[in-house]
Amino acid sequence: MGGRFMAEGRVTALAEGALMAALTVVLVLTGYFIPPLQLLTNIIWTVPIVVLIVRQNLRLGVMATFIAGVVIALFTGPLNATLLFVQFAALGLVYGYLFKIKAGAGRTIVIGALVALLSLLLTLALTFKLTGLPVEGLIQEFEGTVNYAMEFYRRAGILDHLAGQGLTPDQIQASLQGMINLLKLLLPGILMTASLLAAFANYLVAEKVLQRLGLKAAGLPPFRYWQLPWYAVWGVIAGLALWQLGDYYHLALASRVGVNILYVYLPLLAGNGLAAVTFIFYHLRLAPFFKAVLVLVALMYFPVALVSLVTLGLFEPFFGFRRHLRPPADKGE
Repeated sequence: MGGRFMAEGRVTALAEGALMAALTVVLVLTGYFIPPLQLLTNIIWTVPIVVLIVRQNLRLGVMATFIAGVVIALFTGPLNATLLFVQFAALGLVYGYLFKIKAGAGRTIVIGALVALLSLLLTLALTFKLTGLPVEGLIQEFEGTVNYAMEFYRRAGILDHLAGQGLTPDQIQASLQGMINLLKLLLPGILMTASLLAAFANYLVAEKVLQRLGLKAAGLPPFRYWQLPWYAVWGVIAGLALWQLGDYYHLALASRVGVNILYVYLPLLAGNGLAAVTFIFYHLRLAPFFKAVLVLVALMYFPVALVSLVTLGLFEPFFGFRRHLRPPADKGE
């Protein structure tokens, strides 16, 4: 009798694995054949794998991922399927395992961001390897963008229009070159930030689906209580120190690492500051009209508002006023 129940359970698990693999295929192919939806499907196509691992086990999740990859390769070709699954499949498998063992949200997102970054770097490496384009070629493409942009401006008559405003072609080219140089400088930070955002978006979607299915009890607290730990400031200190020491002692690598650390921290600190402002708005019980006016003023003076949010996000964890003012009823959310 027990053997029969075990066999039925195994068949049920395999059937669920096949269903989740098929759903993964549908989501991936939807994004592939309808490109405007690809950004959305790249965020959600790993969710069936996460659900399968939480309901069953990691081994079945790996099998379903492999089967889905094979089927997708039949429609999109081995190269596209390989690049797609190298970039996102590991994140889905890791999230499935972490959700199953009930790991904390912060730990899950940090690990997910590291996995997403490694997957992105591996995808880029495979792309360069398969296309035969060296990294230096990508840098040269960045450099060539300035010439392409100047030629486009010339043909479109934009150069003449800007000349009427007192800008010479040399000044415009220097400005474009400065933007390209900044992009090259911040490329590592851009990749890290993109990985963090991808991991965070995947986490939010997977968590919400698991909650709807009754597979996860508690989720993230309301946005107004999101807060960086106080020791996160050491990353900012390290970034500033490397940046300044690199400039002072002419150490290009140290300076570049410091600037990229600060770039990665910028959205984190701004988000932390925005959460603190949301907390203040919530507890002051401001009328919607006044909230709308404050938001409108912030948009009108966006640079000042952004600097204020980053500053608040940097220092607020030290004061921790949200922890002290949080009502007991809210602490259980």
